[in-house]
Amino acid sequence: MKHFTLIGIFAMLFSLTTMAQPVPVTWEIVENPLTEGDLPMTASGKQIWGDVNNDGLIDFFQISGQGTPFSGLFMNNGDGTFTEVLTDVAMLSLSSAAFFDFDNDGHLDLIVCGSLDGTSTAAITDLYRNTGAPDYAFELVEDAFFVGISAEGGDNNTHLIEVVDYDNDGWLDVFLSGNAGGEWEVSGNARVVALYKNNQGSFELQETPVDGTRNFRSMNGGGIHAGDVTNNGYADMIVTGYVDGDVQTVTDLYINNGDGTFSYYEDSPEVFTGHQQGETFFADINNDGWMDIVEIGRDVNNGWASFANIYINDGDLGFTKIEHSVSGLIGGGAAVATGDINNNGWVDIVASGWGPNTTFFYNKGDNTFLPVPIDPDRARARAGSVNFVDFTGDGNLDFTIFGYRDGGSGTPEDPTWPNFLLKNMLAEGIQDNQPPTAPANFTVGNVDGNAVLSWDPASDDTTPAGALRYNVYAKHKTNGQLYTYFPADPETGMLTANGVRPLISGTTITLHGMTTADYDFGVQAIDNGNLGGPFATIDVTSAREPLALNVQVYSFDNKVFINNLQDQPVGYQVVALTGQVVASGMCNAQSRLDFTVPHRGIYIIQLSDRVTVSSTKVMVF
Repeated sequence: MKHFTLIGIFAMLFSLTTMAQPVPVTWEIVENPLTEGDLPMTASGKQIWGDVNNDGLIDFFQISGQGTPFSGLFMNNGDGTFTEVLTDVAMLSLSSAAFFDFDNDGHLDLIVCGSLDGTSTAAITDLYRNTGAPDYAFELVEDAFFVGISAEGGDNNTHLIEVVDYDNDGWLDVFLSGNAGGEWEVSGNARVVALYKNNQGSFELQETPVDGTRNFRSMNGGGIHAGDVTNNGYADMIVTGYVDGDVQTVTDLYINNGDGTFSYYEDSPEVFTGHQQGETFFADINNDGWMDIVEIGRDVNNGWASFANIYINDGDLGFTKIEHSVSGLIGGGAAVATGDINNNGWVDIVASGWGPNTTFFYNKGDNTFLPVPIDPDRARARAGSVNFVDFTGDGNLDFTIFGYRDGGSGTPEDPTWPNFLLKNMLAEGIQDNQPPTAPANFTVGNVDGNAVLSWDPASDDTTPAGALRYNVYAKHKTNGQLYTYFPADPETGMLTANGVRPLISGTTITLHGMTTADYDFGVQAIDNGNLGGPFATIDVTSAREPLALNVQVYSFDNKVFINNLQDQPVGYQVVALTGQVVASGMCNAQSRLDFTVPHRGIYIIQLSDRVTVSSTKVMVF
């Protein structure tokens, strides 16, 4: 029997506590990042990053201003410097923007919104097409009509645009939430929450996306995000803001039904606080493969009190609330960015605004965070934009920030309007982040005219396999149109855009209206450092439709039924969208079996009689 002294026990506990503490990184300002001129002194807008000219170097676009509007495109020279190039993109205040390829031509396009004159009454939303080589210019798409929106004020969050393929049809759609300036005919007031479906390059407002009967509840003053909280392969949506004098601020979660509609999460008023000026977003805080939800903002219903809550996803549309007094997060109006900045495998957060100032929150791995104020302090800012993005190309997440700095005197060492790129210098003992492996056993099946993509979990140097996220592409064999769920280069695996944007949480997705006859497919893993690995591909040129087995598969009352009508046994495997095998075995000839699954949702049923292999999916309610 081993004996421990009190000193020994104390030393052991101290060692475990020390090991659990995350190691903060060191940030170094990139001095004089432009080949000519300086970055603008501005606030109230968005800086977004993307490889505009497909040269493997990530560029950035900034649109911002509280009274004097600004927009600019800065191209990466590959030597640590950037050069501003002229564009025809409108200069807007109280603005936002997003990169995405709306026409599937392989070039990043641009959508922007904001105010023409710095007030909340002259809002526009414009779409610009990337013309491609040789100029890679942005050309206004004149027949694209969106409701014009802006941020409600200079201190409000500017994540007003979300881009995601909500119906999995191979075309990226657009969510908007903000202030319309005038009366929006759908809501009858200036508050907007809108979904525009991408019909193969043209956009159509969905006026009844909620259960096919009504629009989302309209609001402004907050922000909008998408992410899959049910792991069914379809992106859900969450929106925060001000509604009216009675309800005031809310956070509404909408669950994607997988049929082009959403259903309102009825527990939203009881679960979430609701706020203005902050941000509510999805992140897998505890690395269990399920997207959690974080609210950081100001509670108008409670005297503008600052708060920050985490809602841990239990996998069955239930959430466990962790308040800021426990988590270590700091509440208040804020812009946020997420990603593993110290390469320990956990998602970290930065928040910049009223309350948190500019603070990095290092994930301890137990649903709590270590807050560390930004150093150097001259990069501290609020009422602007923050990013985690690897602009140096070394695999590690760097940091960018602009906005207003309280107390600044206006000197270079004490700026009032900071706009900085900061390189991640890591810390002693931290290794460069490495990309995850390509997913194994990638298969594509044709089911009812749709492509069902499935794969085994990949592996990574730091991020656990169960916490990896995924991205897929589909390339048309004839016309070359390229769809990526998240912008990426199919050849290199490089993510060609950045931001708190939705990815695929599970290990399967159904792409509607696509088959192996017309498309080639690929899948890649993405770690918590937002680093993409190589795409796994499959030679589908010789693939044929899977032969139908005479087996019935259906669900009823939280059970899955397999009815084998054949004269020989059939092997089966039931796979959840997380990749977890929840049941497997053999169904004898001319027999039926059933079993209960752990959660409601979509399951993939893989069948084989040693001659024919087939798969289908079943929805368990």
